[in-house]
Amino acid sequence: MDVTSWQLAAAYAKKIAGETSPRATDIVLLTHTKHQLDHTSLAGHLGSGASKALSKGMKFNLDDGITLRHATLRTLGYSAHNSVVVAFYADETMLETLDGKPGVAGIVAVPEFDGDIDHWIKRWNPVIHGARREATKPLIDDPVIVKALESVTAISNTSYDVLHPRDKEHADGVFRILRAKGHMLDPDAIKSWAIREGWKPGGADELSKVAAKVVKLKNKPSLGALHDPHGRYERWRS
Repeated sequence: MDVTSWQLAAAYAKKIAGETSPRATDIVLLTHTKHQLDHTSLAGHLGSGASKALSKGMKFNLDDGITLRHATLRTLGYSAHNSVVVAFYADETMLETLDGKPGVAGIVAVPEFDGDIDHWIKRWNPVIHGARREATKPLIDDPVIVKALESVTAISNTSYDVLHPRDKEHADGVFRILRAKGHMLDPDAIKSWAIREGWKPGGADELSKVAAKVVKLKNKPSLGALHDPHGRYERWRS
């Protein structure tokens, strides 16, 4: 990893902290394990003294009253308390966890390899250092599917990482109607759409798995057992 990775990440984190309202004063350096502070290139970026101090739970004072501390996904806790998180060696799992964490004021993601966080990048269209930022694109181009997903969202409990069986059953019926009417379902796009719309990542993942099961059906689903499938479909089209 480039030697400037940490310096750039810290600069972006301080910028985000200064722009949040209320102003964030806590920057968290997040790694998968504490071991990564001492035995990876990150230790060289930080300096041996700083990396050892952070691994012992110490905080550092940065500019303008901002402090830096270290955490792992296990020690970060339920809430980030208005913190900017620098996710070092970031991958999709780490970033999905942060997407569902209350109190995260901003995320600076530093992947180890290109391609490690492509789904997250597509989901949020973040600023990428050195690259031109394109206009944010819809995750799902089909407006009928979007309307259908909005109907699922409206009646589902999206604040938990587990979908209620009733909500799963309703989503299954919606996806069966869409497939029977010839619409192409993309489970990954559905998951990202749900997270962007405020679903907890675990619930969004379960929703995408329901869609994936419908996609894998060998034949078009029968709609005979569903309540008013054609009327519901027409409402999504309108």
